[in-house]
Amino acid sequence: MNFTPDAKEVRYTMVGILLGLFLAALDQTIVSTAMPRIVGELKGAEYYAWVTTSYLLASTVSAPVFGRLTELFSRKAVLVAAVLLFLLGSALSGLSQNMVELVLFRGVQGLGGGALFALALTTLAALFPPRERGRLAGVFGAMFGLSSAVGPWLGGLLTDHFSWRWVFYVNMPVGAVALWFILRHMPRLSPGKREPFDFLGAFLLAAWAVPLMLAFSWGGSTYPWDSPRILGLFALAAAAFGLWVLVELRVPHPLFDLAVFRIPTFTYAALASFFYGPAFLGAVAFLPLYLQVVKGVSASQSGVTVLPLTFGVILGSVGGGQLAARHGRYKGLVLGSALFLLGIFLLFHFLLRVDTPLWLAVFLFFLAGLGLGPAQSLLNIAAQNDVPMNRIGSATSAVQFMRQIGATMGVAFLGTVLASALSDHLKAAFPQGAAGAPVLAQGGEGMALDLDREFARLEDLLARALRGDEAAYRALLQDPMVPKAYLQGLSPGGLPARFAALKEEVRAALAGDEAARRALLQDPALPEDLKAFLRAPRGALGPEAVEAALAQAEARALEEATRQAVAGLEAAKARLKEALSFGITEALRRIFLYSALFTLGALVFVLLLPDRELKGRPAPVE
Repeated sequence: MNFTPDAKEVRYTMVGILLGLFLAALDQTIVSTAMPRIVGELKGAEYYAWVTTSYLLASTVSAPVFGRLTELFSRKAVLVAAVLLFLLGSALSGLSQNMVELVLFRGVQGLGGGALFALALTTLAALFPPRERGRLAGVFGAMFGLSSAVGPWLGGLLTDHFSWRWVFYVNMPVGAVALWFILRHMPRLSPGKREPFDFLGAFLLAAWAVPLMLAFSWGGSTYPWDSPRILGLFALAAAAFGLWVLVELRVPHPLFDLAVFRIPTFTYAALASFFYGPAFLGAVAFLPLYLQVVKGVSASQSGVTVLPLTFGVILGSVGGGQLAARHGRYKGLVLGSALFLLGIFLLFHFLLRVDTPLWLAVFLFFLAGLGLGPAQSLLNIAAQNDVPMNRIGSATSAVQFMRQIGATMGVAFLGTVLASALSDHLKAAFPQGAAGAPVLAQGGEGMALDLDREFARLEDLLARALRGDEAAYRALLQDPMVPKAYLQGLSPGGLPARFAALKEEVRAALAGDEAARRALLQDPALPEDLKAFLRAPRGALGPEAVEAALAQAEARALEEATRQAVAGLEAAKARLKEALSFGITEALRRIFLYSALFTLGALVFVLLLPDRELKGRPAPVE
């Protein structure tokens, strides 16, 4: 690699930037496995999805803002501020005492994380010419793939052996090392001239981007698509977007210079990235669901099973970057990877079944990663290639912004496809509807369910409720996983309360109440040994014998009711597993078909990309 005269400083700067980028990418996945423990300790389950959503919203909006700041101030100062902001959010998240605090502090962390994404590629563009960027951009793409595999595993490890708070605290030592490298070795890279910051443009950007992402995050799950809240968010986003465009066209120094859309390489690379976002997440987000529910792989094992996808992404990113640097061209590589990925998604659609061998599915995961890898790095290089250096920061962050918006919109749509397929199969398996089928709760972090653990929990609650545990009874009433048919057979106080009333009736009958005796003899639910007591001559049995018989009858009734409840739940679990397996498989087949369509959309804009040669010399450093 041809380094600038300050090769050592540049090399160490890239170490610090890569560490910061890895932490920002890691925090998108590491929290998911810790969330059940976090909710259990901090309570506030209604804020579950917001822990992820706040990070996503903040990181998406902060990327264009910090990208523009690198054009106005020293890139070193802006990068240091981003790292400090990320570390501050991490420390505060780990110190959170309730879910509201965690949601707010995750937003702070997201501001820093989004800035790190934008600044990493912007700094790369400032230190290296386009042809050399390809090599390191491939490594940057590999960081995303590596973090997606390491994150859930590391989150589970830290949560199980230390505390969920270490999911956030782990950023502190690594971030401190990254900060040291940047402070010690990074050149200042100050802009040639100073311009005022477009505060109104930044505000209007947030005013349309946040409602748009919330609409797609909530639509079809939290609220119906045609609900007033979702429609209102879309209307707000449209109005704010119109104002933002108007302001950006009129202010002398806009947050984002819309004139760069006149540059074909930037425009088509950004639009291709928009379609690659949902194609990538569609392939990654729902695969663990197939592995865990359909193939019966544990949560930790599914992370290992998806590693081939990660290796494919790393190999594709690094290999694509090396080839682009060697040959000085990017279009052929991006075009080839798009065509290859299109074929893999179609193979997934036609080959994926419930009985598909695990080795074949894992091999397809690897091939999908291999196709996704080059686009992760080369589209950014293509977008930067013809953009003036004084707009490289905002242009680079705009590509990231487009990819994030596309991913949010696409995954919301694919989540609706998944929910629809599952609903169809659940209705077929449980034609009696909610009265016979457990409800499948959908969370913001995914839908992978440990059914064995869930049903073991329900069995325990049912057994306790039958024994008269009021807390267990209330928990069952509020639990959406409980088949409604079981709730009809439960009552406050359980079987002890029922037998308390029965005992009074038996005692009254034995004491001479003839009407009570006849009613009890005609009751088909009354045990036969108690009916034998009622047929015996009055006074033939002592009080002790009656009480012993009633106690034995109650114990037998409790044992039988528990057995029937467990058997019923086991039958429901078997039917649910089968329905979920077929539903998830069918949903994934549809999702991969739509991912192929998204890839086709990206392919159209890749075809329109001018086949420029990657040229340029390193920017001078101070």
